[in-house]
Amino acid sequence: MKGESYFENILLPVDGSHQCLHAEELAVTVAKKFRSKVTMVHVVPHAFLHPREPHPMPEAVAKEITGWFLQHGKKVVGEAEMLFRTEGIEVNAELIEYADPAETIIQKTESGKYDLVVIGNRGESEAETFSLGSVADKVSRHAECPVLIVKEKTKISKVLVGIDGSENAEKALEHAVELAEKHKAKVTLLNVQESKIFGLKPEVAKELGDYVLSDAAAKVKGVEFKTLLEFGNPAETIIEVAEKGNYDLIVVGNRGLSSVKRFFLGSVSDDISHHAKCSVLIVR
Repeated sequence: MKGESYFENILLPVDGSHQCLHAEELAVTVAKKFRSKVTMVHVVPHAFLHPREPHPMPEAVAKEITGWFLQHGKKVVGEAEMLFRTEGIEVNAELIEYADPAETIIQKTESGKYDLVVIGNRGESEAETFSLGSVADKVSRHAECPVLIVKEKTKISKVLVGIDGSENAEKALEHAVELAEKHKAKVTLLNVQESKIFGLKPEVAKELGDYVLSDAAAKVKGVEFKTLLEFGNPAETIIEVAEKGNYDLIVVGNRGLSSVKRFFLGSVSDDISHHAKCSVLIVR
């Protein structure tokens, strides 16, 4: 375990939306616990600055729209920056023009500078309460570092960790323990054995699940935790356990033993990030 350096540098995309405010609140909490440096970025999309109209837009109108979006961006960044400075957190603010928000965030993580991206699950124009917005969706799949997708809860007191014996699940466990230790949170290690395996060989499925959980439990130090073995569809079961247990955060690896490709659509982490009602941390 590497302590404070786990989340030394945090990247926080801001857009002024309600969900973004939740992300800012949780980012403040994490940054204070880990003494993190925060870089917040607001991207003015090129689609706003160059609207795709069937007819050319009058230059004066285009200039007025461009000016409005830039002013809005400066306001969003200024208010967010003030929040972090008031909390005593070192912060750097960036306003980027003429760019694609998702691609910009992903490119910034590729520099290797950031330990965590904290992002709201949807922007101003996306209406469903627990839906994953297009920007958050792309970032969660392709960012080079762990991504914390913030939904409604901005506290961390109960953490559910998906354990499957894979290398990425082990990394997820390390991050979960670090967060739990700093926030004095309780942790549940959850292994879900596929229903089809249980149906064919129930005793083997149970033995395998117990082994995976026992191995993971041996690596947990300094936090209160319990283990839980369930049978069913992994993503659906994790979401159901999180909801019934009123967990604040689900932590999973971005791919497990069953994933074929790095960005395989419909993977466990994808399903959880889209449908869970609580925040989700996807670890790479």
